[in-house]
Amino acid sequence: MSTSAQELVATIRSWLKCVNEKRWDDLPKYMQPSYSQNGIDYTPESWATHMSEHVAPQLGGDVRINEDSIMVDEDAQCVAFSVWLKFKPEIPLFGYQPKGRDVLLVEHGFIWFTHGKLSKALFLINNDDMRKQLASPNSEYVPSLISEYLAPRTDAPLPREKLEELYRGYVDTVNFRRTATDYAKYVDQPEMLLNNGAPARNIVEDTLAAIPDLHVEIETLIADEESQRVAVWLKFTGTPIKEYGGLVANGRSVGFTEHATYQFVNGKIQRIWGVMDLDEARQQQTQNPIKQHYVSVL
Repeated sequence: MSTSAQELVATIRSWLKCVNEKRWDDLPKYMQPSYSQNGIDYTPESWATHMSEHVAPQLGGDVRINEDSIMVDEDAQCVAFSVWLKFKPEIPLFGYQPKGRDVLLVEHGFIWFTHGKLSKALFLINNDDMRKQLASPNSEYVPSLISEYLAPRTDAPLPREKLEELYRGYVDTVNFRRTATDYAKYVDQPEMLLNNGAPARNIVEDTLAAIPDLHVEIETLIADEESQRVAVWLKFTGTPIKEYGGLVANGRSVGFTEHATYQFVNGKIQRIWGVMDLDEARQQQTQNPIKQHYVSVL
């Protein structure tokens, strides 16, 4: 018997509350005996130790995690989420020394449940946004939050199956290089569509220009009828032919992931919140890859 959507959301919120209150010993009761995060296996006890001894010191001080967005696929027992927080690093992070200034962090991901407890998770943070804040602490950084965007009301909300169909069609316009002819079929006001404040069409075109054999694979998808949103975990593969986001044209193919949430209005995409893990691809191009820095708040 599957756990209801309401119960899954309640478990996520209880888990967040444990982290906010630093009740590390209470975390295991929400987790399966075997828990995988970003491909690394933990026991509930080793995960609690990881949080208390690794994550908490990185974040430093009194930190509170704030819920941004939660979407549930009850059939798949999966939750797509976004959270945000402010923190003051107290130890070196990404090679930068602490400067006593707040850093804003937004984390996106998916969590799967087995018998109502967490069993697997994929989390992603925009490391480049973090680096910019650490390098220039006086610069202003305003994150794009899903919860702050009020979508216009729609007279006929689309069912979950139709939202999924439309999104898969949108991805096909990229994979089959039909953006010039079909982009407007899936996007409301194509030249106005924003992805975290940047023109989405420019991002697509720049990526294809740099990686002409780019292929996008949908690894996880949740469509929510009530909010008319689709959350996805994507895998990109291809070989850069020119510099792009720190990638170089050295003949090496790369693969990297993206978490994105799409707001649909009247059957077309109106806003995107996407985060690419370009660090993952950059390290694949180095001769001696180093362990990736990763600050996860969950």
